[in-house]
Amino acid sequence: MGLSGKGLTIQSQPICFTWRFEAEWPVLSVTKNIDQFGYTAASFQSKLHLFSDIIHPDDKERVAAEIRTFLTANTESFQQVYSIITHSGEIRDVCVYSGVLKPGDHTVLYSIVHDKTLQRQAEVALVKSEQQFRTAIETTSEGFLIADNHFNITFANHALCQLTGYELAELKTNSITHYIASKFKHIFTSALNHPGIQQYCREDLIISHKNGQSINVRLTATAMNDNTGFFAFISNITAHKQNEVQLQKLSRAVEHSASSIMITDKHGIIEYINPRFCEVTGYSESEAIGQTPSIISTKETPPACHEELWSTILAGKNWHGETFNRTKHGAYYWSLMSISPVMDDRGEISHFISVSEDITTQKDQQIKIEKIALYDPLTGLANRRLLYDRLNQSTEILNRQKDAGIGVIMLDLDHFKTINDTYGHDIGDELLKEVSHRLINCVRSEDTVSRLGGDEFTLLLQDVSTPATVQLIAQKILKSLRRGINIEQYNFHITCSIGISIAPLHAYESKVLLKYADLALYKAKNCGRNNFQFFDTSLDVTLSDT
Repeated sequence: MGLSGKGLTIQSQPICFTWRFEAEWPVLSVTKNIDQFGYTAASFQSKLHLFSDIIHPDDKERVAAEIRTFLTANTESFQQVYSIITHSGEIRDVCVYSGVLKPGDHTVLYSIVHDKTLQRQAEVALVKSEQQFRTAIETTSEGFLIADNHFNITFANHALCQLTGYELAELKTNSITHYIASKFKHIFTSALNHPGIQQYCREDLIISHKNGQSINVRLTATAMNDNTGFFAFISNITAHKQNEVQLQKLSRAVEHSASSIMITDKHGIIEYINPRFCEVTGYSESEAIGQTPSIISTKETPPACHEELWSTILAGKNWHGETFNRTKHGAYYWSLMSISPVMDDRGEISHFISVSEDITTQKDQQIKIEKIALYDPLTGLANRRLLYDRLNQSTEILNRQKDAGIGVIMLDLDHFKTINDTYGHDIGDELLKEVSHRLINCVRSEDTVSRLGGDEFTLLLQDVSTPATVQLIAQKILKSLRRGINIEQYNFHITCSIGISIAPLHAYESKVLLKYADLALYKAKNCGRNNFQFFDTSLDVTLSDT
């Protein structure tokens, strides 16, 4: 015969025998299968064994008492469950079906013994498995419930009770839909609708706590194989949903930000740009992603600036500064930029975030203001303030480093007042502009040409090694200005007087160098104009008033 239960089938071979119930329980006959317990039929029938010999000592008295009760009750058959001991000493669980035979004046019992050991073991294993399952369900932090096909809750674990604020008995009084917010009921019921319950579904819902509070949960339900209902795990995702909302707000803020935002990986590869970045630079998202920020860099940015930037952010610090950039179409613009490193869970840099403002308009205004403050509005040359600033810087460097010297050339146009009075200030201004242009062409880019006012010009020459270097430039200026200048219908031939001082040959101080150049200029005028003169100590007598 076979035993079937929850996927388990156990085959048993019954033992059939008859025996007389006396003090020693002699076996009269054995039909079959006694050998599965390690005995032979002959050993029993020859009285080598008594049936009571194989009953476990713990069960003997109970079995004997039950047999006496049976015989007294005068019923046809009865069933007993106890343990027996095999010939090898193994304990087996058996189910014994017995009845009465009365041949002649004797009472004989017949018994059919089924070995239930495997079944009992399976039952114990099943109980253990169910206990383990229940322990796991009760100790998990996730809510768990079992419901029938009508959504009635038949079981809920402690975590679900804590999540909802209800006791198990209270939860069982209502269906699951009772606890689900109205706008989600149709989602839930359509996903798990009787009788067509889906095998598996997952839904994000809002349920109500006993105190009325709304809780965001994720319900993962699975239909039972026997179609009697379903079980579901319920996770509290309120914090997760709140984070999602915050991320959505942040995302919208970034997307609609008036600042250009760029995110790169730790190697500087662009992974994200916002719409404002596209608007300012002219690059589309597809064009910028995968590139580096060099697509907007310019050669005008000094390498030292890039080095300082990278050393700062790679050290895990924020960098702030102004950058001069170029759009996709070649237009230049200024940005006020902040770059911040982003750390991962291990404290290592994973990304960089750049936030920048387009300050081109402000920068242009600043440049205009600086130009007004530092440059002559008529000629565009450096004014007195800028000249003094550069001269002071040069003398300070010269004092520290004792390198090649500097030269100061001061000049006036000869008889410029006459030209101004005769032809008018407009002509005079145009003449000054042309003189400025010619002076610039006589010096190097690192030198400074300034207009101090009227027809007074001062030149600051860098890296002057000998007086001969300045002399060549002075001669070049005289020659350049002697060439005719055409303004409207007029042609002018002008000359100038030049005074020269040199540091450190004559002095180190800015104020003294200017004074010495001015004294040399007056000497040039006194020598007939249209010439240059170096300062010499013979002019010291004029310094008594300084």
